[in-house]
This record gives sequence, C-alpha cells and structure tokens, in this order.
Amino acid sequence: MSSSFDLIYNKLTSSLEERGHDTRFQPARHISSVVAHELNNILTVIMGYSDRLLVKHAGDPTSEAHLRLISEAARRAAVIVRDATPPRVNGVKESAPEANGAAVK
Repeated sequence: MSSSFDLIYNKLTSSLEERGHDTRFQPARHISSVVAHELNNILTVIMGYSDRLLVKHAGDPTSEAHLRLISEAARRAAVIVRDATPPRVNGVKESAPEANGAAVK
C-alpha cells in the first residue's frame, strides 16, 4: 500500500511530465533574482540535510526511499528556480524591487 506521500509525489511527477519543461523566456514564469536567492538558500538546506540523512540511514530501505524522494524533489526545484531566474543582460544583474519609489536594500 502506498503512503499519502507517495500518492502526492506520483501526482506531482505525472503533472510535471505532462507539461514538459519549457526553457524559453516567458516573463510570467520568471522570478526575481532576490527571490531565487532566498529559495535556493532553503533548497540548499533541504538537499544538505537529506543527503546527510541518506548517508546516516543507508541501511534502512524505508527511510532511504523517502529521503531520496526529498533530495530529488529539492534538486528538481533548484533547477526550476534556476530556469525561472531571468538571465543577466551584459553581465548586469536585474535591479532590486522598489518600495514606495525607493530601491530596497
């Protein structure tokens, strides 16, 4: 019997596969470099801890399977964030978002 985690993961995976991965520039599908940086910080922690736990629980097939799913999902999310970040133009990063007409620092 599959756990609810497995069912959710399988639905998400099939949904992503049906849509395919489009790398063309689409402004509505892009995020700012500031948001991408923050998301990557979170994803790095998830990947790091899941990889450490994989080493620690290498002999436990139940834990190992779930930890691999977490690690792989975090890596896919990191790729999506990277692909959704606008490219640099002539080596210049995008500008910071503005609040009340002043740049946020």
